[in-house]
Amino acid sequence: MGEILKERGEKFLEAANYFYQKGYYDICTFNLEQAVQLFLKYSLWKILGDFEKTHSIFNLLEDYKKASKKEKEIDELIKKYEETINDLEVAYIEARYLPASFTKNQIDKMFEFLNELKDILGL
Repeated sequence: MGEILKERGEKFLEAANYFYQKGYYDICTFNLEQAVQLFLKYSLWKILGDFEKTHSIFNLLEDYKKASKKEKEIDELIKKYEETINDLEVAYIEARYLPASFTKNQIDKMFEFLNELKDILGL
């Protein structure tokens, strides 16, 4: 069951890259948020065999921090990307249901955050 989380995360990331290239930034952000969520849930599943049923990236990061003993790395990541994480959480709702507007710079930061997160997660 857990491996599918990683596989789907990779597919959402692939879709995000596609939509970014097309300039469909609202749909890109939704896919980025889904990738982040699934990579975190996969990493929690690997450690704990389960994960919190939440859509909050902040909550998932806190859960991972506790489970992985990577407090310093996660705290630094949250501090560095707090606004970006918030944008991703907004994208979860708004980019799916409402007209959402994100700048190219905001999306570049989202990709940067995701890449740093994947490094921490060992993905």
